[in-house]
Amino acid sequence: MQDDDKLSPDLVWQPDGHLTDIALTALGDGEEAILPAGAAAHVARCLTCSSALGRTALLSLRAGEMLRARAASSGASEPAAPRAPLPVPAIAFALALSALGAAPSLVAGAGGLRERLAALWHACAVVVRTGCAVAGSGALSGWLTALPWLSAALLVVVGVGVAWTRGKQLTLNGGM
Repeated sequence: MQDDDKLSPDLVWQPDGHLTDIALTALGDGEEAILPAGAAAHVARCLTCSSALGRTALLSLRAGEMLRARAASSGASEPAAPRAPLPVPAIAFALALSALGAAPSLVAGAGGLRERLAALWHACAVVVRTGCAVAGSGALSGWLTALPWLSAALLVVVGVGVAWTRGKQLTLNGGM
């Protein structure tokens, strides 16, 4: 660091030879590089300045704790880091390349598309007819009355799981 980047002597030294509050705050914040060469050495050997530095550091710690507590109580969170813009040209190129690579298999598979759709339709019809036959026979009558309760319980379990994982995310990100 050049001498032009350092604090001027009148901001660092008091008339009685001790460091100013500005210099002590800079030392407490770890900004030793902006002080002239003799400032850190003076604090190391001067009891008055070293105790003032300790008070300044404690004040800085208390202020930081109070600001964190205030931010936590107001529900404010740290702003999200700015995101890089989406690389639209690269995504478009990748999609075009994958479509070009998939084209031969799409053309080859299109020949049996009608048969596959017919088989899928037949399978769906079989599943629906079987379900209606089982439901009409009364074999599942107890289960069918319990179905709304089971689905409600499943929704509650899923909701608790989502809330629990979301709470852990907020804790890990410092939100709560």
